[in-house]
Amino acid sequence: MKNILTSIMLAFSVYSYSQTEQENDSIVETSINVLDEIVITKKKVLYTQKSDRLVFNVENSIVSEGGTALDVLSRAPGVVVSQDGDLSIRGQQGVAVMINGKLTQLSQKELANYLKSTTSSNIKQIEVITNPSSKYDAAGKAGIINIILKKPSNSGLKGTAFTSYARGRKNRTNSGMNLSYNKNKLGVYGNYSYTFRGEEERKKFNQTQYTDETRQQVSTTNHQTSITDEPLTSNNFKIGTQYEISPKTNIEAYVDAKIGRYENTANGTNSVLNSMNQPQFDAITYNDSKEKWFDYTYAFSGVHKFNNEGKNMSFDFEYETSKFRSNQFQSADDQGSSSATPVSDRRGYIPSQLRVFTGKVDFTNPLTEKQTLEWGFKASIKNNDNPSVYEYLDNNQWLIDANSTNHFEYKEQIYAAYANYKYRIGDFNIQGGLRTEYTAIDILQKTLNEEHQDDYLKWFPSLSLKYEFTSSHSVHASYSKRINRPSQFDLNPFRFYDDPFNYSQGNPNLVPEITHAAEIGYAWKSAFMASLYFNTTKDVFTEVYNYDPSSNITVTTQINVSKSYNYGANITHTAELAKYWSVNTLFNVFENRFMGNILNSSTITPIVTANLSVQNSFTITESLKAEANAQYQSKSNLGVYQRDGFFDLSIGVSKQILAGKGNFKLNFTDVLNTNNFYINSVVGQTAINKRYDLDNRIATLAFTYRI
Repeated sequence: MKNILTSIMLAFSVYSYSQTEQENDSIVETSINVLDEIVITKKKVLYTQKSDRLVFNVENSIVSEGGTALDVLSRAPGVVVSQDGDLSIRGQQGVAVMINGKLTQLSQKELANYLKSTTSSNIKQIEVITNPSSKYDAAGKAGIINIILKKPSNSGLKGTAFTSYARGRKNRTNSGMNLSYNKNKLGVYGNYSYTFRGEEERKKFNQTQYTDETRQQVSTTNHQTSITDEPLTSNNFKIGTQYEISPKTNIEAYVDAKIGRYENTANGTNSVLNSMNQPQFDAITYNDSKEKWFDYTYAFSGVHKFNNEGKNMSFDFEYETSKFRSNQFQSADDQGSSSATPVSDRRGYIPSQLRVFTGKVDFTNPLTEKQTLEWGFKASIKNNDNPSVYEYLDNNQWLIDANSTNHFEYKEQIYAAYANYKYRIGDFNIQGGLRTEYTAIDILQKTLNEEHQDDYLKWFPSLSLKYEFTSSHSVHASYSKRINRPSQFDLNPFRFYDDPFNYSQGNPNLVPEITHAAEIGYAWKSAFMASLYFNTTKDVFTEVYNYDPSSNITVTTQINVSKSYNYGANITHTAELAKYWSVNTLFNVFENRFMGNILNSSTITPIVTANLSVQNSFTITESLKAEANAQYQSKSNLGVYQRDGFFDLSIGVSKQILAGKGNFKLNFTDVLNTNNFYINSVVGQTAINKRYDLDNRIATLAFTYRI
């Protein structure tokens, strides 16, 4: 079935060839690094392709309604989400995430929880930016994902109320409303959403340990299974006001709150067999993790226009305070095996408090009618306090585990300045910029009374060119240098237990990744765009693992690998196959090549990966519309792991009622239940196979009403 559907998708991409008129896009707002833009269709389009980014118009997607931000990202073309919520673009990990143009400061785990608790009903667009200009943070070696939330209305009392019910293996609900009132110079707005996300995942973990690196003789095999119950509840609200001080000056202030809780309860098994396939260890396992977070952001911003020729200044100040708490309990009940190694019950208390202040000032100064200079400054000050306590049960007494307990404090300061120059000469557009960022890090291991400090200054140039041969044909090229800094959790050398037999450990010796990215492309009207890209990264983060047969424990950590290359081709095409049927096709083929010593292996075998996405939109009547989206990706590299290919088919239908003010949407995601996460690795003396059967097949009924 998968092969048949893939063949149909390929046929669509080859057949869909038609001419459309080029026009400006009325949906997309002024964006980051745009010389000119290319709009895929003249209707309310799902994708808008530009020279440096792909814009996913979420509000036009039927199958995205009633889900979360993470659900939507998993179906954005070129974006792949791992089972832990880690993001990659075009096969590259290390993605910076922005909300309304502001860089998030959360850890990977905290960001995944935030995206799971953010309703898709509040999202307007998602921008996938592969080569951002110097105006934006240099973070994210693979690029930037910018999530643009819906803005309040410009006049009068406006609002939207929404609710949805979904069912996968568990129930999911989502309700909320957005209200805004504007009169004369003053505007106020607010929104609230409640999300409950039930989720069940089924995991299998098989590991084979060999006697040596030739892998001819098996030493032990380890089999682990688990079924998780993962309910997540969140309450998010935002209250703000806008005021026009004068016709040239506007200010805005708001408070944004995210309050939620998440639980992961897992029942499983763990068994170890020796070389004769005889049981050495056989246990029933239990893991319970309860998490809570309280995140508040206070922001003040404004814009001042100096004259009517485009000269302006904008400022943005933001303070975020976030409290996170995790309580864990883990146990393993040995079922009478011959193991001489007892497994103690464990529990952990893992609180953290994040405080971040960011401030930036940007200037836009038109020099002439065809020349513009942009410049500005930014400061970011972060403090994360993470006192963790782990205990184990010994003779009915809870004792502190000194190998895991740690009070870790991380302080980071980043100061940046940039200049960006735009010039148009006839049909030729050029944009060049330079950004500099100074980073100072202070790591304090209070438990061990150890301190580590580091600071460095980096320069990040960017260049973007475009030439229009005619109104229908153009070429573009771009280059940028980027950085991916290790997080405080990547650097913390103490243990974070997933269960009694698996824990991760930070590496304080990690250094930042530095990436050089280049791209060249061609566009024909608004119907076709093709590009070639090449990225090279130094000091690549790579996850590695080490299995200890004597304790049956697998330790996961990260190291720097010498170098990696990511290169490929990307094609975007649109066509109207009939008056009622339009097709958007996006095709990407890439390869990742890693160089350097990884667990005594000099290289990782590169894999050519193809990603194909086809979106079909059907206008049945003026008020009845349908959508069918399919995405396929072949086998790919994830560092030392190889991910199996996956396929996703999602369909939906939308019906307007109540004179167009109400809208019912019914959608089914991952209809064939083929979008799973299967990874394999064979390195050194160990072979690992992990199978995550994700809870992705969801039926959702959503209703929206516009006030």
